[in-house]
Amino acid sequence: MDAGAAPPPADPGSVRYIHEIWLDPARQRHVNVRIALPPLGSPRLGSPQLNGGAMPVLLFTAPQGFRWGGHADQYEPLAEELMRRGVVMVTVTHYDLAEPMGPNERFQDIYPGILTGSRNDPAVDRFEDCLFVLDKLARINGGQSGERRDAWPRLDLNRLAVAGHSAGTLTALHVAGLPVRDRDGRVFAAHRDPRIKAFVIYSYSLDYSGPSRADLKQVGAVAGLHVAGSDDHPEYRNTPYRYIHAAPQYWLVAKGGHNVGARGSDELILQVTGDFVDAYLNENALNNNEADKNAALARLSTKALQAFGADFKEFTSKPASRWPQADRRDIAAWAVDFLPWGEWLHARTVARYRALETPEMKASVK
Repeated sequence: MDAGAAPPPADPGSVRYIHEIWLDPARQRHVNVRIALPPLGSPRLGSPQLNGGAMPVLLFTAPQGFRWGGHADQYEPLAEELMRRGVVMVTVTHYDLAEPMGPNERFQDIYPGILTGSRNDPAVDRFEDCLFVLDKLARINGGQSGERRDAWPRLDLNRLAVAGHSAGTLTALHVAGLPVRDRDGRVFAAHRDPRIKAFVIYSYSLDYSGPSRADLKQVGAVAGLHVAGSDDHPEYRNTPYRYIHAAPQYWLVAKGGHNVGARGSDELILQVTGDFVDAYLNENALNNNEADKNAALARLSTKALQAFGADFKEFTSKPASRWPQADRRDIAAWAVDFLPWGEWLHARTVARYRALETPEMKASVK
C-alpha cells in the first residue's frame, strides 16, 4: 500500500468483544467494560513480539446514560477501525444515579445488583472509574493471581490514548490532565500520566457550560483530536482546541449533530481518528518512524479531507506552543470573569444557546 494512502476499510469480523462488569472493592462501585480484542486464532494472541510487540490501548469513556444493551454497538465501527490499526479499544460505561430516566424508572430496576459507591459525584466517580480500569488492565496484563485471562493479547500500557463522547469528553480530558473538580467546585485531582500519549473528544460541551479556560490550560503535553458536528454549533465547542497548547491539537467539523462521534459521518471520522492514532500512538510514534508518521499526518489536512465531499466541513491544526490560541470571544469571556455584570452576561449566553438547540439535539445530549 502507498504510504500516503489511507488503509483499507475495517473488517467487522476482525474484532472479538468481551463484556465484563468489574467491582472496585475500595469504592464498592461497579464499572461496565467492553473490550475489543483480536479474534481467536489471530497471531497477536500469545505472541507479544509479533508485528511490533504488545498492542497499545485506547480507553473510551461513554456518555452519561449509556445503557448496556441499548445502543452499545454505536461505537463498534471505531473499535474495528482501531483494531485494524493494531489498537485495543476498551469502552467504559459509567453507572450514574443521576442519569436521565423515564418517569416510572428506577436505577435499581434497570441495573439490579449494581453498586455505585457512596460518593455520588459523577465527575469524580467517572474519573476514578477510568483509573480503576487502567489498574485492572495492568493486573490482567501481568497475569496476577485471579486476574489472568485466556486468549488476550499482550497490552502495551505505556502507550495509552483516551477518548470520549459528549459527557465522556470531560472524563477523557480529566484522564489527560484537566483538573478534576467535585460537585462543590473544589479540585479533587490533577492527574498526570506520561503513558497517555493522545486524546480524542467528540462533541465537547458548549463554551459557557464546560471547564474554565484556566483549567484547560493545565492539560499537559498530550496531542488532541477535537471533533464536532456541523449542526451542533461547533463554533461554541472548540474551547479545548484553543486553550490546550502544550502538544499539537487538531480540530475537525463533520456533517452531523451531537451524536457525530457515534452516528455521524462515519467514514470521515473513522479515517481521521485512525490517522491521528497512527501518528501519535502506534509503532510510528514509538519507533520514531517519521516516514509513516508523516504519511498519517499528511492525511490530516484540509486538502486530503475534501475528498469526503459534503461530510467534511472544516479542519485546522496547530503545533505545540507556549501560549493558548485566543480569539475575539475571549473578550466576552474576560467580561464574564471580571465585570460586575459578568454573571448576568453568562446567564444570558447560556440561555441563548440552549434556545438554539433543536429538539433532536436536546434528546441526544447526555
